[in-house]
Amino acid sequence: MKSSVLWISIAILLVCIPSMITAGEQGIASWYTSATADSLTANGEVFDPTTLSAAHKTLKFGTVVRVEDTKTGRSVEVRINDRGPFVQGRIIDLTPAAAKALGIYEQGIAPVSLEVLYEPLVPESTYNRPGDTGWYLLQLGSFSNTATVLKHYQRLTALGYKLKIAIVNNTLVRLSVRWIPENQLEKTLAILKGLGFAEVLKLSEENPYNTIL
Repeated sequence: MKSSVLWISIAILLVCIPSMITAGEQGIASWYTSATADSLTANGEVFDPTTLSAAHKTLKFGTVVRVEDTKTGRSVEVRINDRGPFVQGRIIDLTPAAAKALGIYEQGIAPVSLEVLYEPLVPESTYNRPGDTGWYLLQLGSFSNTATVLKHYQRLTALGYKLKIAIVNNTLVRLSVRWIPENQLEKTLAILKGLGFAEVLKLSEENPYNTIL
């Protein structure tokens, strides 16, 4: 029983459930810049005022958005690589280049509408923090009783979860739920809590479509 549990392998990839994209967000656009030449954006890239990029509070890094001035009808397409703006009523912060392309550089702000043109499957980030890859590995715990592991394994796989088994110090079996997309995280945590897994460690998980098992 013990050996059969220790060497369980997972060979099925999680089918991605794409997040819903909301079009037509409206508010105020502004532009921003950096005090130093080596400042980093929220996704870890060097801030470049000459690129057509922008900051948004929630859109996935790498999302391409059309920003349209609702007064003039002029528009620009930008890529989200930063977080902000953090001023009430403002919905997007443009680089100086994007603000010039939109024609709002001199005035500073303008009423705009946003349309999402493209959303990447995995956020475009140089970091590997929980969620930065767009996927989570949820570590449930380490167990000395292999019968307990088998029970949890059977129950979780019956619910459709993909699991990861790891051996710790040759004595413990670590059990994790893997490949949870960001838009399913809260729902999954609630389900796991209902199953008795209250203390779940959230780790970053690589894109399953690039993972070699």
